[in-house]
Amino acid sequence: MTTPGSKAQSTSAKTAPVAGADARCLDAAQIVQLEQSFRSWMDASRRRADYASRRRLWLIFLLLRSTGARLGEVLSLDPTRDLSLELERPVARFGGVDGREVPLPADVTRALREALEDPELAEGASRLFDMDQGHVRRKFYERAQAAGLPRDLASPSVLRRSLARQLMRQDVPLPVVQRLLGQSSADLTAAFSDYSEVEAGDIVEEYLKREERRKSSARNRFFGAVSAVVAGPVVSSVEITSLGGFKVVSVITQESVQRLGIKPGVLATADIKAPWVQLTAGDVEPTTTAANRYPAIVRRILTGEAAGDQVSAEIMAELSDGTMLAAVITAESVRRLGLAVGSPVWASFGAFSVILNFG
Repeated sequence: MTTPGSKAQSTSAKTAPVAGADARCLDAAQIVQLEQSFRSWMDASRRRADYASRRRLWLIFLLLRSTGARLGEVLSLDPTRDLSLELERPVARFGGVDGREVPLPADVTRALREALEDPELAEGASRLFDMDQGHVRRKFYERAQAAGLPRDLASPSVLRRSLARQLMRQDVPLPVVQRLLGQSSADLTAAFSDYSEVEAGDIVEEYLKREERRKSSARNRFFGAVSAVVAGPVVSSVEITSLGGFKVVSVITQESVQRLGIKPGVLATADIKAPWVQLTAGDVEPTTTAANRYPAIVRRILTGEAAGDQVSAEIMAELSDGTMLAAVITAESVRRLGLAVGSPVWASFGAFSVILNFG
């Protein structure tokens, strides 16, 4: 089912630079432009065979855009073995049965399901993505030029870098991004955050605006997707699975579930205020009614003694995926529990202490 490459475009045909464009990364607006270019090109097909070929390229683009995988990894996928689209949390598996699993967004999952239900594509489903790398790259460059973007912005490596930057801008811990991309070292992932001075200023401004809109005093955040909703007559239990794989349970009103359209797959941020986080010393899971319990390591202890506060202390504890949790406890509790930097602890908080944010 390998599609032959088409004749390469002349390298003299250059697209005019886009103001503010970075040859290393696509911003959100440029990703939308590129997606629209692929979709309109696919929909403009007059022959069924052309439509099928372009649809395969469209699916390859969606996977690259949403998983941060390398082009070779996507082209090696066997949908009958490496895509689990019927799970509560659909995933793509890179590197075979024991490879790394990357969650798939709802729109990508839907596009893949529809393609695999198409008789023309389903017939050779195991080789759906088996295309020549050179051909794929040339078609990607063509789509960028059709969208008015520099051709190099459509390269798979730029799509990979763009996703990494997007996740890091959303405060996703570096170890989580590293695992998602399948990189051997966090240093390689950190290279994606090599921003120019102008970009760094834009990021700070974007972050401050986002925090201002949020208007929340919560210190602790988990970003992920809703993985379960258990409805009740008055309140419902909503579980989100963070990008680091942690389950966070919140209890909210059933009216809020219906009004906000909360269902599995919807992206959400779980906020927990520092005073609501309880700490238990040691590495043995505590017996508690708290729905959310996570093993962690104390990384920092801040006391208010220098400012004359002899009562409170702030503990920063790190989860296994790099997420930092802040807890505000009494200074007496720090002494009584024998807490020190490097101490193992369990951080816990109740379901009623979790504030969910959508959008």
